[in-house]
Amino acid sequence: MYGQPAIERPAALKLADEAFVKTASEGIGSREKASVAWWMEGDKYMREGNLDYAMRRYNQSWLLNPNSFRPYWGFGRVLLEQGQIDDSISYLEKANQLVDDEYQKVALLADTATVYSVKANNSANGSNERTKYFSLANQFFEESTTLDATYPNSWRSWARSLYFEGRFAEAWQKVSAARSRGAQFPPQFIKALEEKMPEPK
Repeated sequence: MYGQPAIERPAALKLADEAFVKTASEGIGSREKASVAWWMEGDKYMREGNLDYAMRRYNQSWLLNPNSFRPYWGFGRVLLEQGQIDDSISYLEKANQLVDDEYQKVALLADTATVYSVKANNSANGSNERTKYFSLANQFFEESTTLDATYPNSWRSWARSLYFEGRFAEAWQKVSAARSRGAQFPPQFIKALEEKMPEPK
């Protein structure tokens, strides 16, 4: 969001923003369509691990349509990768408030659950904060899998979260659910889970 609203955008940059919005919108047909296109470019860079370019495209997507959930989702994902957990949560929560696409909502909920799981795992063992954030993670995973039980990433991420929470039997249940939907796990994760509890037969 280019530091907005905390940082006032200089007049010259505002003019450049307006020119970008005009050119991008005319090229695709509308600000909304252009916003989605730039968000998709951001996702491409995310998959490549290029966080700087991903953030640039998400910012451009936001300029084109600040009322779309997509750029906030993108901000949250980049910030999670950068270890800025609290800021990531803020943007993902904003995305959840704005989301209007049931198909995309499934993955957004799973990503939100994941960042809450990371927040919980970074909290002290036995603390109320740890309990609170794992509870939120489980709620978001539950909503995601209820909305679309066929999406494998929700089950895979939920299994990892439950492992970190120490709920190993339930983690194995989610591993099974994820595998039945085509998901694969890194061998080191399965080995770590087996060391805590053998896989149920």
